[in-house]
Amino acid sequence: MKTNIVIITDVSLFCNIFIPLLTSKNKSIHIDICRSISEIDKKIDFSTCDLILVDGGITQTTSFEVIEFISTAKNSKTPIWFFPEIQTEKYLLKSLDLGVSRIIRKPFDPLKIVNEILLYLLKVENVPITEYT
Repeated sequence: MKTNIVIITDVSLFCNIFIPLLTSKNKSIHIDICRSISEIDKKIDFSTCDLILVDGGITQTTSFEVIEFISTAKNSKTPIWFFPEIQTEKYLLKSLDLGVSRIIRKPFDPLKIVNEILLYLLKVENVPITEYT
């Protein structure tokens, strides 16, 4: 069974951090990249999505608009992991109110986050992991 992860960013570096690490550790992971709300609307069926990663550095729209669109307009129950640029308490609390499941502060250790993603998927979806350390 394929595991589906959506990465929402228009910053290539953000994708390039996660895609090679995730796919090298688990061949059954499928990753979709969306760079705008219109791409999210066209490409993503949240009923088959296991995890959403939202880059707070997205430039085409605000990350709050993206999160609100996913949570409200698409009515998704898929967990959203958010990587915010802004670190104020008020901003982080608002992101949680909009539907974020987890906040990962920048800078972060990509290997640690990839391992956490794989462990999360193992617990929730029972996805086999080739290697997780």
